[in-house]
Amino acid sequence: MPGSELIDGSFAILMIDDDEEDFALVKEALASRGLKVDLYWAEDGDEAMNFLFRRGEYANAQTPNLILLDLNMPGKDGFEVLRDLKAHQDLRKIPVVILTSSVDEKHVSRGYNIGASSFMLKPLSFDEMAKAMQSLCEYWFALVELPKAIAEPGRKTIKKAPISHSPSSPPER
Repeated sequence: MPGSELIDGSFAILMIDDDEEDFALVKEALASRGLKVDLYWAEDGDEAMNFLFRRGEYANAQTPNLILLDLNMPGKDGFEVLRDLKAHQDLRKIPVVILTSSVDEKHVSRGYNIGASSFMLKPLSFDEMAKAMQSLCEYWFALVELPKAIAEPGRKTIKKAPISHSPSSPPER
């Protein structure tokens, strides 16, 4: 995928989810498989919009190559975030994987109608999550061609979730 990876050869994922435990699980799952990914976290839809539109403290934020989006969040929910993303000329190119615990067929249909790239149920165990993250990264970062990154090379990144933290330490925010 020429042009879609960061300068150091890694890829950037923004996880938008109000559950810090789900974020930590995804982070650990990625690390357990040795996947070279810069993982960022927004804990609600408003923070995600600030990150993606580079507002305030996120003025130098990295544009992600992929977004993992929960649906059920306080304030701006996942459907609203997806609608706003797909309405923006540059951001609409970013693939969005809805990662949720909802099995409601109406949610699946609505997500795809608004522009989700895929819909994935949150795995319940660590092993299932690790396998799911490996498959997800292999698909999005090895099999498909992504649009060139929107961010200029050399921009500083923020809210990086270090993949190498110890399991007892909380994820960085």
